[in-house]
Amino acid sequence: MTYTTSNGVKIFITGGSGMLGRVLVKHFRDVIAPSQEEFDLLKPSHAFPRCDVIIHCAAMTVVDECEKNQSLCKQINVDGTARVVELARRWNAQLFFISTPMVFSGKHGNYREQDRTLPVNYYGWTKREGERLVRNYKRGIVIRTNPIGVRPPGSFPSFIQWFVDAATSKRSFDLFSDVRINPVSTETLARVLRSLIERPVRDTIMHVGSRDIANKADIWEFIVKRFPNFHGVVRRTSVDDTGVGKATYRPKEMWLNVDRIQKQHGIPMPPWQREVSLVLKELGL
Repeated sequence: MTYTTSNGVKIFITGGSGMLGRVLVKHFRDVIAPSQEEFDLLKPSHAFPRCDVIIHCAAMTVVDECEKNQSLCKQINVDGTARVVELARRWNAQLFFISTPMVFSGKHGNYREQDRTLPVNYYGWTKREGERLVRNYKRGIVIRTNPIGVRPPGSFPSFIQWFVDAATSKRSFDLFSDVRINPVSTETLARVLRSLIERPVRDTIMHVGSRDIANKADIWEFIVKRFPNFHGVVRRTSVDDTGVGKATYRPKEMWLNVDRIQKQHGIPMPPWQREVSLVLKELGL
């Protein structure tokens, strides 16, 4: 479904071909979502018609690649964000910056917006620096979230897509069960952003996520129920003992407190099972 905002604002989306950007483009009618070639975060921006709102989704997000290629990661996630902030200043546009729970240490979870950030990997550090740049802009808003969805062909699959592929191919694998998140589908996140655009927002940081918590083993068990013929062997382990955990340290408690957006802004957050189901529906399951 495509929506027109009630206040008729024009929206500019970076990363319009990515996992979240593709969904946002479908939600808004008066939108500009340039390709990476048309709006390259590594170079000065081209001329675009002035917009009222910028949603900055574009980022380097594959954690291991960020660790391996820190120079490129900084250019995209920090220097590129600085260019987007400058564009917002030029337009006097409201700016939404999509960030991550990885700005926190991941030691205890239930992070509130005002809690101290302490990233433990390079990706998290660059996103924290991006947050700093956005918050120094008078109309900047940071949205921390654990989005789940469908990534476009040719890109690194989301973990939901990976799970579906493993279940379809009856593949055995090791699955870490000690990383906890409160995920939100790109569909729900798009609806939340639309709601925030249509109201005055004074907060500079907001957390968006499901109202309850799951680890990735819980999500796998929820998905594999749809594949009764699956007969692979799935061994539960710690993320520290897996290939990804050894390549780059992962925080374990990555769930966010969502009281502010529910109580102060009146936007209810869904259960995680609903969010996973929305992604599976997008995959045709």
